Amino acid sequence: MSYNQYQGYGGNPPTLGHQESYQESSYSQPTPAPAMPGQPVQPGQNVQYVQAGPSVLPVSDFLSRVEAVKADIRTLTTHVGQIASLHQRTLSSPDSSSSGQLESMITQTQVLNTSIKDQIKFLEADAVRSKDNQVKNTQVGQLKTSFTKQLQEYRVEEANYEKRYREQIARQYRIVNPEATDAEVQEAADADWGNEGVFQTALKTNRSATANTVLGAVRARHNDIQKIERTMLELQQLMEDLATQVVLQDQPIQQTEMHTENVKHDTEAGNVQLDKGIESARRARKLKWWCFFICLAIVIILALVLGLYFGLNKN
Repeated sequence: MSYNQYQGYGGNPPTLGHQESYQESSYSQPTPAPAMPGQPVQPGQNVQYVQAGPSVLPVSDFLSRVEAVKADIRTLTTHVGQIASLHQRTLSSPDSSSSGQLESMITQTQVLNTSIKDQIKFLEADAVRSKDNQVKNTQVGQLKTSFTKQLQEYRVEEANYEKRYREQIARQYRIVNPEATDAEVQEAADADWGNEGVFQTALKTNRSATANTVLGAVRARHNDIQKIERTMLELQQLMEDLATQVVLQDQPIQQTEMHTENVKHDTEAGNVQLDKGIESARRARKLKWWCFFICLAIVIILALVLGLYFGLNKN
């Protein structure tokens, strides 16, 4: 995966003359602590549920996989050192060769990071399925701690070079505009040099061939900064994934069963109430008919009495 596949990271860090605030930027935000298998889920902690499998890895196979992950983490350490060297070469003598090598190494490292993370999460899920296997839990905890530490070192390395790239932009901008104020230099260090309007504005006071060359280099440094910011986001996401607690799916199953039982109980109670309502309606209809027949009988009796009374009077 190349730099262009990442997302932007946070806001722009402060520029020259503001190193204290730089240290408080989004790059120094607290790193999520890696979740350890077998520990209770903490409030607000992300949770990944896994289903109980029919079998788990034997301890010997599990430990073999652990050793393979440790070897990958050592490879990651080597990659981080090579990336730092390539950053330094790019700063000292920017050329397409060093830039291409840097991007290639970043791509390899990103793939390696994802592979390590996936392997650790697989081992963590197996440890959770093993239920209180202390050996597996301990090994997974050590892998998480080691990997997180290396990711943090990588992030610090990238943040340092992001700062140095901005400083180089500021120096190059002063070459093009030697009369620029400190505020203008700081603004230039934070500017979006991929924007053609920004580039043309910088050339207003100096349209020499040298100025074009220098500002072209500034653009290149700005692109490097954007790549670093995207890498920083990727590292942050990896550490957040590691901080996700893996637990067996017993809990959601129990919650589902409880919900089903509640629904069943509510349905039965509703049916009882419905039966009572139907019975009440039947009784009401019967009462209406009884009232009707009683009234009809009264009318008939009155008619007979009145007919008999008037008939006798006529006679």
